[in-house]
Amino acid sequence: MHLFSVANPLAARLGSEFFRGIPREPGVYIMTGADDRVLYIGQSGNLRARLGSYKNAQPDRAPRKVIRLVHQVRSITWERCASVEAARLRENQLLRMHRPKFNRANVYPRAYAFIWQSQDEHGLVLGRTNNPALAGALRCEQQAKLYGAFKSFASAGYGALLRLLWAVARQPAAPSDFPAGLLQENPPRSFTVPWPCAQNSRLKLRSHLQQFLEGVSDELLSFFRSSLPDLKGLCAFLRALYEHDLQILAQFYERSPKRNRAFIIQHQLESHLIPQERLDDYLLILSER
Repeated sequence: MHLFSVANPLAARLGSEFFRGIPREPGVYIMTGADDRVLYIGQSGNLRARLGSYKNAQPDRAPRKVIRLVHQVRSITWERCASVEAARLRENQLLRMHRPKFNRANVYPRAYAFIWQSQDEHGLVLGRTNNPALAGALRCEQQAKLYGAFKSFASAGYGALLRLLWAVARQPAAPSDFPAGLLQENPPRSFTVPWPCAQNSRLKLRSHLQQFLEGVSDELLSFFRSSLPDLKGLCAFLRALYEHDLQILAQFYERSPKRNRAFIIQHQLESHLIPQERLDDYLLILSER
């Protein structure tokens, strides 16, 4: 209970008639502040109920972010949609367009990564980029194979992949046997991993890596487990590092390459590459099924 009446900025600013005129239908809504700056974009199966929750937000019950938002909102507009799914897709489109201050998810698809792979006389070359134009240039000029775009575990999975490839090729016995860049939180944008000594291992590695990044098979994980140095003879740091990297790589495979392949099959895409700006839409459609 409140000892004093709590100010309701949206009701005071927009009026009760405004909220009674909102339809009880699916749609998206846009909240704007000073200078018509878009502050927040959302969607709902019932626009009146959702926007009414903002109107009635109380400081002791609603998250601080919501209270900060409602005090900055100067106007609200909405757009009806044919269904809840259509509203969510429209929300994604508007988020990419406006990148509102109070939204966090799905606002910046340019951050989603592509992984490319090529080879030279020194070994296997892997790289990561968020720039689709650069990715296309690498594909043409260096005959690099390109995979993606990847959203989940992309950076962590790429770093784990580089370390495990190095471990298979060099069989390091101590952390000092790794290049310093591979043990940093942000792995290098591109890196050349030496080939394993055995020719048979090279062929298997190339095949497993391609199938892994295409989402066809995760046999690469079994290849790593059988090709890594004997864990019993390693220090605790390397044992923990390899186990962690294998776990991260397994999560990356399930959440990115394997799921991307499902999108390609489901939507009958001609290319194995998924545009950054379409990835969130495909994820949304998948979650609706």
